[in-house]
Amino acid sequence: MIEYNLVTHIILSLVIGFIIGLQRELNNIYRNKKDLAGARTFALVALMGYLSVFLNIDIFIGLIVLVGLGYYINAQKDDHKGITTEVSLILTYLLGVVIAKDEVLAIFIAILIVFMLNIKDKLIQIEEKIDKEEVNATVIFLLITLTILPVLPNETIDKWNLINPYKIWLFVVLVSSISFVGYILSKIYSDKGIYITGFLGGLASSTATTMILSKRSKDNERLSKETAIGIGLASSMMFFRVFILVLIFNPDLTKFIVAPFVLASISGFIYLYILSNGASGVKQKIEFTNPFDVFESMKFGLIFGIIFITIELGYEYFGKEGLYIVSLLAGISDVDAITIAISEMKNITAPMAGISIIIASLSNQISKLVYSFFIGSIENFKYFAIFNAITIVALLVGYLLVAVVL
Repeated sequence: MIEYNLVTHIILSLVIGFIIGLQRELNNIYRNKKDLAGARTFALVALMGYLSVFLNIDIFIGLIVLVGLGYYINAQKDDHKGITTEVSLILTYLLGVVIAKDEVLAIFIAILIVFMLNIKDKLIQIEEKIDKEEVNATVIFLLITLTILPVLPNETIDKWNLINPYKIWLFVVLVSSISFVGYILSKIYSDKGIYITGFLGGLASSTATTMILSKRSKDNERLSKETAIGIGLASSMMFFRVFILVLIFNPDLTKFIVAPFVLASISGFIYLYILSNGASGVKQKIEFTNPFDVFESMKFGLIFGIIFITIELGYEYFGKEGLYIVSLLAGISDVDAITIAISEMKNITAPMAGISIIIASLSNQISKLVYSFFIGSIENFKYFAIFNAITIVALLVGYLLVAVVL
C-alpha cells in the first residue's frame, strides 16, 4: 500500500513545480518569447528532485549539463537571453529535494521564488527612478555594514557601560532599512498624488514630509487642505513606525502603547477622511536624503549614542522625571532613536517606558506643528493643528485606558 506521505510529497512536488513553471510560461507569453521550459517541465523537474532523494540517485550534475545545453541552444537564437528560467529550473529541482526533508520549508522557498520572479517589472521601475549616485551610496553603506559590523565590539566601551558599538550600528541599519523602504516607495509612487506621497513619506521621515509639504502650502495656499492631509498621513505612519520598533525590541511593552497609538491613528484617519471630501487631487514629489547614505547613517549613529547615554544618565540622576524630560527633548528631532533606547532599558518599569514613548511621540507631533506654523500657510497650519489636537487627545485617552486596565 502506498504511504500517505509519499503521495502528498509527490503531489506537492508537482504543484510547486507547476506554479513556478506557469509563472515562467506566462511571462514568456506576455513577452512573445519561447524559453527552455514551461509549466509541465518544471513540474516534472520538481518531481525528479523528490524522486532522486526517495531512490537515493544523484542526477543533479546531469540536470546542470542538460540545462546548460538548452541555454546554449536558445542563446544562439536570442542575443538578449538571460538565465532566469534556467536558474529557476535548477532551484525547482532542489525544491523537490527539500520536500523530502521539510515540506513547509519547500513551500516557503517556493513562495519567495515566485515573488522574486514577479518583481522584475517593479525592479525596472525602481531602476528608472534611482540615479547612479544613490545606488553607489546604498552599495557603499551595505559593504561598510557587512565589513564593519562583524568586527565591532559587542560589549559596552564607556565607563557608564552604556555604549555598545555593535548594537548601535545594528539599530542604525534597522531604522535606515525601514526608512529606505519608504524612500524607494515614495520615489516610485510620487506621481500618484499628494496623499500617497504623504503616507509613504511618513515611512521615510514624517518630519521631512511635514517641512516639504508645509513649504508647498506656502507657495500655493490653495493647496493647504491637501498638504495638511498629506502631513497628517505622514504623522499617522510615524505612529506605525514607533509601534513596529517597540514590537521588535520589546514585545512586552506593546500592550502599554497599542491602545494609545491605535486610537490616535484611527481618530486621525477619520478626521483626514472627512477633510478630504471636496479636496482636489494634486501631485507632490518629495526628495528625501538616501537613508543608506554613509554620512547620514554615521550622523544617525552618533544621535543614537548620545540619546542612549542621556536617557540612562537622566534616569540614574533624576529618576523618572529625568527620563520623561529626555524623552520630551529627544522627541523634538526624532522619535525612532528614543523609542529604541527606551525599549532597550532594563532598569525601568514597562509603564514608565510606555509613558516615555508616548511623551516622545507627543513632542514630535508638536514640533511638526511648529514647523508647519513657521514654514507653511495659515490654512495648512489650522488643518494640521486640528489633526494634532485630535491625535494628542486620543493618545492621552488611550494611555488613561491602559492605566485603568493594567
